[in-house]
Order: sequence, then structure tokens, then C-alpha cells
Amino acid sequence: MTRLNDLPNTFTRFVALPYTPKIGAYVHGLDVSKPLDELAQSELKAALAQFQVLFFEDQKITPDQQVAFTRIFGHVNEVKAFFPRVDGHPEIEIVESTAQRPSAANNWHADITWRDNPPIGTSLYAQILPPSGGDTIWSSQTAAYESLTPEFQAYLETLTAVHTWEISRWTEYLLSKDHGQEQLQQARAKYPPVEHPVIRVHPITGKKIVYVNPTFTSHIKGLSRVQSDALLTQLFALATVPEFQARLRWKENTLAVWDNRSTQHYAVGDYFPSHRKLHRITFTADQAF
Repeated sequence: MTRLNDLPNTFTRFVALPYTPKIGAYVHGLDVSKPLDELAQSELKAALAQFQVLFFEDQKITPDQQVAFTRIFGHVNEVKAFFPRVDGHPEIEIVESTAQRPSAANNWHADITWRDNPPIGTSLYAQILPPSGGDTIWSSQTAAYESLTPEFQAYLETLTAVHTWEISRWTEYLLSKDHGQEQLQQARAKYPPVEHPVIRVHPITGKKIVYVNPTFTSHIKGLSRVQSDALLTQLFALATVPEFQARLRWKENTLAVWDNRSTQHYAVGDYFPSHRKLHRITFTADQAF
């Protein structure tokens, strides 16, 4: 597997301007609607590992072009949540809120950690934006780990957590649909709870990550419910530390790409009943870790 030392540490095909000292960068000098050469692709992978989330402004792209660009970072396949899809493009999920269906992922999470091999990243492209609000916030879970004492880090590295989509809003969403009970039972059979270490190591940077999130992590194995809840509450709070965050105010034709292993994100739900619509693609690797 490619390591950070094997990737370019300077960028010749674009400029990456750090967004905050801990996380994020604006990428300038690329038109992502066009095919990129191998060096540009390698540099983008290195930038994503380094900055954890990349922002590309003023990018006018079609669904086909979003899929092609996202393939630079990983496999684009059927590791998905339960969102509707773009017609003719099953790889692209529609993340949408309207006055009739107000919804937002206004909770801290990493995407689809309830899979054995969760996606390594996501691309999200703005389609329709509210007049104001609707920001997305990312939080560095490498910065979260590095903020802990060595003794606490060592203890957390001995623990395993259980992740399941059933504690999230997806259960309510499935039950709201026609034949919802049947779909819920099918989802339970297809996606049972999985286990992940509480601390994971990023395969490219070698940095350690706090790998629990309040949307999908139900409990820590081997602890009583009271102990597990108390510890998870402490770990969940790390994502809310402003110094670990980057907050994007979306603009028309903005594309964001983030590392799903080293970050959590939060979609701010402050814009209802305005309309907000984005196109999301998750990408995977043969092994996320």
C-alpha cells in the first residue's frame, strides 16, 4: 500500500492553500472536468492524505465528470447508504432537503462506518444551495487523537467498538417508506453490526485516528453500558472542538473531497425550508485500513 513518504510532498500541478492549521485546503489551478495526468493524480492523493479535506471552487462538472474525477482517489462502486440515486448514474447519491422533506445529516459522523470495509472518502458537489446557511463542517480525528495524553491514548488502543446503522436516523427513514418494515428487515440481514478498533492507523500517513462517531458507534466491547456511554461521550466531544475543524460555506459549483478515515463531518441544518441539493459519491479501497 502507498505510504505518505512515497507520495510527492510538493505540488507542481496545483496550489494547495491550507484552510486551517489542522485540517483542510483550497486547491487552485485545476479544472477537474478534464482528465488529469498521473503526476496530478498522485499529488491530489498526497494532498488529500495531508489535508484530510480538499475544496475545489468554480468547477462546472457533469455527473460523468464527477465520477471520473472521484475515481482518482479510489474505487467508485456500490458501497452506499440509503440515499436515492441520480438517474443513469447509480454511483451518485442525491443528498437533498426540501420544504416537504426537511432533512440534514446534522450530526457528527464518518460515512458508513457500519461496514466491515467502510469507504475511504467522499466527493460532494453542490447542485442547489439555500440563500444562506447549509454549511458543512469537518473535524480532524488525527488532531483529536494527538490532543490526548499518552496514557489515555495507550488505553484507547486496547479497545474495540461496535458500529451499526440501526442507531441512526436510517431506521426511521426506512420505516417511513412504503413497505418500510420489509426494507428494514432486509437491511438488518444485509448489514449486521460490525466491530472496529477505537484507534485506527491511517494507511498512508501512519497517523493514529480516533475512530468512533455518535451516529453509528453504539458501544465499546467489554465495558458496562454506563462505562461505555461515559467514555464514548468524552470521545464524541472531540469532534466539536473548533481548533480541529474546517467549516465550508458552500458556493455554486463547489466540490469537496474528504478522507473518510481521518475525519468526521456535520451538515448544518439551519436553512429550512430552503432547498439544498448535492451529489455525493463515496469511494473505497480493497482495504480501508
